[in-house]
Amino acid sequence: MIESLQVYIPADRRHALARGETLPDRTRGAALFADISGFTPLTEALARELGPQRGAEELTRHLNDVYDTLIAELDQYGGSVIGFSGDAITCWFDGDSGLRATACALAMQRAMTRFAAVTIPSGTTISLGMKAAMAVGSARRLLAGDPEVQIIDVLAGAVLDRLAAAEHQASKGEVVVDAEAMAALGEAIEISVIREDESGQHFGVVVRLITPVPTAPWPPLPGDALREELVRPWLLPAVYERLRSGQGEFL
Repeated sequence: MIESLQVYIPADRRHALARGETLPDRTRGAALFADISGFTPLTEALARELGPQRGAEELTRHLNDVYDTLIAELDQYGGSVIGFSGDAITCWFDGDSGLRATACALAMQRAMTRFAAVTIPSGTTISLGMKAAMAVGSARRLLAGDPEVQIIDVLAGAVLDRLAAAEHQASKGEVVVDAEAMAALGEAIEISVIREDESGQHFGVVVRLITPVPTAPWPPLPGDALREELVRPWLLPAVYERLRSGQGEFL
C-alpha cells in the first residue's frame, strides 16, 4: 500500500523523506500552474446521461486519465505537484531558471491534444483543454496542518502572486510566462506576443523553446524507501483507511 500513499506527497518532498532530510523553507525555482477546462460540461453531460452515481464513476475515470497524463510529463522534467485546486494543479521546479518548467508546460499542451475530443457513452464528444502559466523567483516552502489529521505542503511568496497574474493572461492552449521568466530565459524561448495587465506587469505567450531541454525524470524510489509512519500524516484519516481497505480507486 505504501506506493499508493506516496502519490499524496510532492515528489521532491517524497525523495527528501526517503533520504531522511528536510527541504529548506526558502528556495528559488519556477512555479507552474496548469488549469484544465471542459470538466464542467463533461460533468453535466455524464450526470444527465448516466445519472449521478454512474456519471461520477465515469467522470473519475476521465479525471484520472487527464491528471495521470499531465503528472507523467511533470515527472519527466523533475517537477513536483504542490497542490490541486479545482481543475488545476500548482507545481514547483526547485532550482529551475524556468527552462524545465516551460518545457514541461509545452509538453503538457502537446499531451492534452488526445483529450481534444472526449467521447462519452452517448457518442457525444466534449473537448478538454488546458492553459498554463509560469513564473520564476524565490519562494517559501512550509508544512501546515496537524500530523494527527493531515499535513500539506504550502508554497508561498511573491512568485505565486505573479503566477496568478500570468494565469489571468492565459487562454486555452497557451503557455504564458511572467516578465522575470522572460528575462531569465532570454533567447532560449520564442515569444509570440507580449501582454500587459492593469497593473502594468508584462507577460509573454511562449511559442516554442529554442534551446533544447533534456528531460530529468525523478528516479524511482525502492518499495521500502518510505516507512508508512512517514507517509500517513499526509492523508486524512478517512482517505488513509479507504486506501488500506483497497478502495483507492474511488478516491
